[in-house]
Amino acid sequence: MKQLTASTSVPPERRREFWLTLIGFMALAFAIRFAVLASRLGGDFSDRTIPFTAIGGSDIPGWLGMARHFVGTLRMDYWMLAARPPLFTLMLALIFKLGGSTATALIVQSALGSLTMGIGYSLATRLLERTPIPQPHRWAMLVGVILIIDPADVWIDTTLLAEPLFNLLVAALLLNLTRYVQDRHPVDLGLTALWMALAMFTRPTAIFLWLAAPVILIPLIRRWWRPVAALAIVGLTVYLGWSYRNLQYTGTFTYSLFTNFTLLFFRSLSAEHLVTGVSPDELQIRYVREIFEVAGDPRAGSASLNPDLMWEFMATPDPVRYAAMGQIIRRTLVRYWWGAVLGTPIGVVRMFALTAPLPSWFRPIELIYHAMLYGSMLVGAWRAFRAKHWELLLLTVVPILYFTGLTLISQTSAMDTRMRTPITVPIAVLAGYGASFVSSFIWPSRVPTSSSGSLA
Repeated sequence: MKQLTASTSVPPERRREFWLTLIGFMALAFAIRFAVLASRLGGDFSDRTIPFTAIGGSDIPGWLGMARHFVGTLRMDYWMLAARPPLFTLMLALIFKLGGSTATALIVQSALGSLTMGIGYSLATRLLERTPIPQPHRWAMLVGVILIIDPADVWIDTTLLAEPLFNLLVAALLLNLTRYVQDRHPVDLGLTALWMALAMFTRPTAIFLWLAAPVILIPLIRRWWRPVAALAIVGLTVYLGWSYRNLQYTGTFTYSLFTNFTLLFFRSLSAEHLVTGVSPDELQIRYVREIFEVAGDPRAGSASLNPDLMWEFMATPDPVRYAAMGQIIRRTLVRYWWGAVLGTPIGVVRMFALTAPLPSWFRPIELIYHAMLYGSMLVGAWRAFRAKHWELLLLTVVPILYFTGLTLISQTSAMDTRMRTPITVPIAVLAGYGASFVSSFIWPSRVPTSSSGSLA
């Protein structure tokens, strides 16, 4: 598929404007995130006063436990590693090893979010300057503004969760993949593979990115089999290697033991609840009892089982229990498949509508913001398709569909816009492109002009 190409001649003043804007945007993004972090902590950055609820909730003890393990030893035998890949906690361990505190780690998280914003602005500049929209650098600046103020991103960048690092790696992957598609430099392909591997070692949702890459590369590159094969080799190596590690420590060959846990206690439970009306607590107890029965646990006959026992299976080292969970998942989703279908729109709303930890007074503002953001995104996707801007369309829509689909397959409950943050960058790029199209109706005298070059 042919793309509009840009001249390689870039006026020095334009390049200077790009870098000044990039630096200014990143500084503003960090300032906003630091101010939000300071506000949530009441200005007190002492580790003894930082509540888990203010920096990510119930996941935080698990992340800190893994980090403290790595501070003492680099052995890969910590039990939670079977559910969560190690890169984020290795980063935390490095911060603690160098004398940093939890507050230091939170500041680093805000810096990572600011870097993600900068990479997103660079990606927008590259993609939009390959389209005939007027003043593409101005619309790229709009994308930067979106990434600076996006409520879900600002919140997640001030927590001690894995998303800031993961989102940075996904954004870097998309930027280098775009550079490779446009310029065919092998270094960009190598960096794409590196960011993909590191993303896989950060969150399990990245494990099939090497399968999504061909959807982008095949239509855009004539000799597509080379980059596709390179990314597949890297992706499979990481996937098989970490799954083998889990086999050695838990007896189960899987990339993450969290897979069956979420599919059973979030996705399957939701489907059965919607169809039968049985309460989630009752279903949790029934699932737990059945797993205990298969595993020969004497608690199976107890009359005092409670729903909280489900958390025993989040990273169960028992392959019998893990297999029993898989059997219940398959049976439930086959029997109540239409409940899973009905639950999907609910998951979409939860994933894209509201950021649960934000105050209730902010919800109307966030809903209006999201209506404008997603409306512009849909206009941008439609316009890119009609105009056959395949490079822009594939490099944004494919990652959006990949992360949305993989998330909704695994769960439709216990989620909010935190799950959307890995794709804020491509959403914002499409929204900026869509906004340029909407503006042409408001100011029809503005005639599209061709791009003058790529700055990013």
